[in-house]
Amino acid sequence: MNVIDAVKSWFSSSSEEPKVTIPVFKDNEVLIKVWAVGVNRDDIVDVATSVGFFHPGFECSGIIEAVGRNASCWKVGERVCAILEGGGYAEQVAVPADFLLPLPDDIDLDDAAGLPYASCCIWSALFKMQTPDMLKDKIILIHEGFNGIGPLAIQYAKYMGLKVIVCTGNRDKLIIDDYGADFCVDCTSRNFASEALKEIGSLGFDIVLDYGFSELERNITWCKIGGNVVIVYLGGDNDIGTIDLLALRHMHIAVKVTNLRHKDFDYKASVIAGLRADLWPAVLEKVHHRFPASEAQQAFDCLKKKDSVGKIIVRMDLEKSTMDLEKSSGHFKMQ
Repeated sequence: MNVIDAVKSWFSSSSEEPKVTIPVFKDNEVLIKVWAVGVNRDDIVDVATSVGFFHPGFECSGIIEAVGRNASCWKVGERVCAILEGGGYAEQVAVPADFLLPLPDDIDLDDAAGLPYASCCIWSALFKMQTPDMLKDKIILIHEGFNGIGPLAIQYAKYMGLKVIVCTGNRDKLIIDDYGADFCVDCTSRNFASEALKEIGSLGFDIVLDYGFSELERNITWCKIGGNVVIVYLGGDNDIGTIDLLALRHMHIAVKVTNLRHKDFDYKASVIAGLRADLWPAVLEKVHHRFPASEAQQAFDCLKKKDSVGKIIVRMDLEKSTMDLEKSSGHFKMQ
């Protein structure tokens, strides 16, 4: 029985109030009262491929309720967001102190829930191997600029001084006006990269940011000498690509693939530290889709759509969600 079936079974058979123990937190951890959870591609991949139990929920926002003895840098009552090892769809979570980020006063808890995972992915993709000064005035092509982490990648890239070209569909005005891209190209056009390079007067891109391997060969050809193709791998069936090794050698092009989900503790902690130092002052992204916990399935379905804009969160108002689920457990049925 998986987690969804277990939840359905409990709500349909139990007449008693559930008794769930408070998570045990270690000396280097804090206990967070979860306000909302960000919905990410890894939630869908885990749901679709796991055998038995799975634990989606890799980022959240909330209020610190307790602090371990070695986590005194944080205080009870602070508003925070965090990356998680999974299990974010809960009332409370225990989180390593090094995985937390403080919230500016002008960022609400809903928006914050969709920030940490995407922000870490962007920082590790663009800044883990390069200093911010090395990126200033470089030209970056961002695929899928309106979807998932795209809008946040645009804003962070602009904040760091890059010239941002976005590959998108019919949302040019939104991407330029709301997120600050310098130029948009229609991804349905056969020669969209050549058109963009001609428009900006460049022989190639310094960086191409993509989320899979299907365009890998073309991404390489669009780079200038010494360019970088960076893949934030978000999972996907049959997502393969080819590499022309001669082109890599002659053009001195580097291909980098990053996936935060499967990195170890030290790597994630270093990404959080770098993100906080380099990019956290620029947190600007707003959540575009909010769902109550009882409609988590709809949140997953929304993420699967290619035309959704920005981040998606699930608000963990569990008292109301419990009543909704008791009425209709079908909300959690996986298709």
